[in-house]
Amino acid sequence: MKIKIEIILGLLESGKTNFINYMLESDEIYDETIVVIQDEFGQTDLNYNNDKLSKKNVKLIEIEHDIDDDINENYIKDIIIEYSPERIFIETNGMKNSSYILKVLNNNVLKKLCIVDDIVSIIDAETFNLYYRNMQDLLFSQIFNSEKIILNNLNKFTKNEITNIISQIKKINETASIMEYSEFEDSPDYSYLELYDNNKNFFTFKTYISIFLIMFFFTALSAFSFLDSSISSQYMTTLNKFYTVFISILIEGIPFILIGSFVSALIQIYVSKKFIIKVLPHNIFLSCIVAAFAGIIFPICDCGTIPIVKGFIRKKVPTAACITFLLSAPIVNPIAIISTIYAFQDMKYVVIYRIFSGIIIAILIGLIMHFFTRDNPNILKNNTDPLSCECAICSDSYEYSEASIDTLKNIFFHTSDEFFNIGKFMIMGAFISSIFQTIVSFDSNLYFPNDNRTSLLIMILLAFLLSVCSTSDAFIAKGFLKLFSLNSVMGFLVVGPMIDIKNTFMLFGNFKKNFVLKLIFFIVIISFTVLINFNFS
Repeated sequence: MKIKIEIILGLLESGKTNFINYMLESDEIYDETIVVIQDEFGQTDLNYNNDKLSKKNVKLIEIEHDIDDDINENYIKDIIIEYSPERIFIETNGMKNSSYILKVLNNNVLKKLCIVDDIVSIIDAETFNLYYRNMQDLLFSQIFNSEKIILNNLNKFTKNEITNIISQIKKINETASIMEYSEFEDSPDYSYLELYDNNKNFFTFKTYISIFLIMFFFTALSAFSFLDSSISSQYMTTLNKFYTVFISILIEGIPFILIGSFVSALIQIYVSKKFIIKVLPHNIFLSCIVAAFAGIIFPICDCGTIPIVKGFIRKKVPTAACITFLLSAPIVNPIAIISTIYAFQDMKYVVIYRIFSGIIIAILIGLIMHFFTRDNPNILKNNTDPLSCECAICSDSYEYSEASIDTLKNIFFHTSDEFFNIGKFMIMGAFISSIFQTIVSFDSNLYFPNDNRTSLLIMILLAFLLSVCSTSDAFIAKGFLKLFSLNSVMGFLVVGPMIDIKNTFMLFGNFKKNFVLKLIFFIVIISFTVLINFNFS
């Protein structure tokens, strides 16, 4: 039978020893030889002479490890040989990255002798916010590697404050069970230990919403079927058009969001800040030029650029370069270029105009946004630290451990987290765009003004409302040449990939409101100014 290893994580004086004492007194442990390895010494001692332990026939061996040395494989093997324990508690040093002990236990020899039974992180609620701001790397690694997280000293906090702490923890580790207890004066009352079931409440809420939407959809279909045949046919045609447009937008955009999320994960895990600083020119203007052409190696549309840009921002890439890439990548990506060539086979110069004007506009807006954000580069939403991610693996100093999760799992963890975070806003934007495309139609009998300025504004507005992917918008733009001048159609081809309904929702969902409003404003103003003064002929 393998030896059970209980790993207890936590920063100094978080309550790790108190928790071990509680576990030793629990009914789960009896007739065992237990070794407790303390890699850190706090104010609380182990109750190894407790009468209750004697009655349960528990033999307790306390080992004080030299905190200046790391616990290694040979150290654990020597303890196993000398004491032959059934269970080992390891109270880790809170000032060391918790991944080190997991790497030790992932040793092939130790895996044959031992099994990690539980990884518990003890967090003192009173010091959580302080450590969250000043010791993120240590705190994040402990939370991320944990299977259970226990919050200590909660009796002084309100329900909302506790909820906020738990919400921050869940951003780092969504799968860990969170448990609570309060310490009353000097005596911890572990009988009040309760499982925080926020996942259940969250998923229950989502389930109810999903069921409601499904029921509403089928109720509406049933109601239409009982209406007068002509009315029913009209509504069903409209509904079918909406459904087709909505699904087509999702099918068109979701793969690129997935690709973008995957690339973002690779950037976070494999690309260091030092590498980006080394590769990217220090001159802001030159960095914008590099960023403008970087979209050539990322064949994604505007949906997929947002997660990548978030990754760049966390890696300290200048705002100017990030915004330039965000706006130019959908235009210069190879798929968009090829589709534009096919759409305008007899007007191949349109491809050059589109790329050239798109790059100029993207660089100008990037430089302007850099000027407005130079005093506060933190443009990501709900994030006090622009370099921190909602998952712990984005930290450059984080040490990955095969015992916790292997590299492949790290990639998919980050990809899924980013995909669902971005995707929900894309769906909302696609829904609004589908409504517009369903209720509005264009034909050659409609009157459109001949004035270039008005026509250009109309095409910019249409590009925003239609939310067509940059890889296929050229075919739609070609049809507008019957109604508008080439200058106006260029507004559709250039501005559409930069801003539309669906990526507006995604921007507001991930970036600060003031930043997004300024970005949209300058996209419209700069694009209009450049395109109206450019002679496309």
